Amino acid sequence: MRASPLLCRTLFAVVILPLAMAGAVRAQDPPIDAAALFDDSRLQEIRLIVNPRDWADLKASFQLNTYYPAHFIWRGQTVRNVGIRSRGTGSRSGVKPGLRVDFNRFDPSQHFLGLKSVVLRNNVQDPSQLHERLAMRLFTQVGLPAPREAHVRLYVNEEYAGLYSVVESIDKAFLADRFGQDNGYLYEYDYDPADLPYRFEYKGPQPSLYSPKPFKPVTHETDPDAQPIADLVRAIAQTSDADFLRVLSGYLDLERFVAHIAVEAFLTDTDGMLGDWGMNNFYLYRFTGTTRAMVLPWDKSEAFKGGVTASIWRNVDDVPPPQRNTLMVRAMREPSLRGVYLDTLLRCADVASAWLEGEVRRTSTQIRDAALADSNAPFSIDEFDAEVGRLLDFARERSDLVRDDVRRSPR
Repeated sequence: MRASPLLCRTLFAVVILPLAMAGAVRAQDPPIDAAALFDDSRLQEIRLIVNPRDWADLKASFQLNTYYPAHFIWRGQTVRNVGIRSRGTGSRSGVKPGLRVDFNRFDPSQHFLGLKSVVLRNNVQDPSQLHERLAMRLFTQVGLPAPREAHVRLYVNEEYAGLYSVVESIDKAFLADRFGQDNGYLYEYDYDPADLPYRFEYKGPQPSLYSPKPFKPVTHETDPDAQPIADLVRAIAQTSDADFLRVLSGYLDLERFVAHIAVEAFLTDTDGMLGDWGMNNFYLYRFTGTTRAMVLPWDKSEAFKGGVTASIWRNVDDVPPPQRNTLMVRAMREPSLRGVYLDTLLRCADVASAWLEGEVRRTSTQIRDAALADSNAPFSIDEFDAEVGRLLDFARERSDLVRDDVRRSPR
């Protein structure tokens, strides 16, 4: 039988704390903000001190969301008694666990650099370990809010656990930083592989049909107020073409929605808003005091996987109707939104032409030695190099192919 969390934390502090004392934060240390943690101009280093039995349990039970106490150390600063757990869907691993780090799990008042949590992504679905980082940078390059991230060498109890990415969580701290507010309604789209694919089809008027599944509340968990989501989906299904823009704009930032999909289309993401298995990997944030929401990107490990020649209309109008996203189909009937979609694709092409090849070279060079030393990764260094080569080909060819697709597309 497992001891109580309080007893576990007490034993953990007695056994492990001396190992971390050297990195304790001193009062005279200058403040470092969260931007430094996500500074991708350097390869970061994070150390976790965990009771060895807890670490073995976490890896053995990696499909569970059980939290374990740990100390988190970065640049000489130690955050004690954070909570760590296994995370991910298809990326869960008992060899190289993806981790969620909650700084305030055991102490609600504890934050680190203004952050409540971070994700340590294991990147086990991507031989280059670069897809996610490059994709999120493209979102920000075209002006869409996205999580910050950087690669890190992760050590657990002084042993090298592998090359990871430290990723900014989408939570209240993220909302306050990007929008200057954090009291709106944030939902994570919670797709389970056992679920039927969902593409904004109308299920009925009851909010319970849409939340907590598939829209899982991240804020206002006890009062998720999903009625505007139900109203949004009903409006998609029932609003006339003449009223579509006016009515739907009351529930969703449609221009950002189609721009978001345009970035995913440029990146040939197979598991995003127009994913091959239905919608996936996004958050929905409804602003304080309104019914209007916007989408935010998450988990881009499947970016670049559709192939450099993928059509910009992939999963838009080149699949049978049951596999089409109901909202995107209607949005593309509106000339103004179709124009936003095509213009965003051209913007992606311009940004990528000037930046992407150099970024692939810079980042792959930065992380290659850490990837080579990562014995827990499911890919060899030859597979790493081959995938980097494919990304370089993508960077050299994708923009011109997308421009050609846009030119051939009626507005």
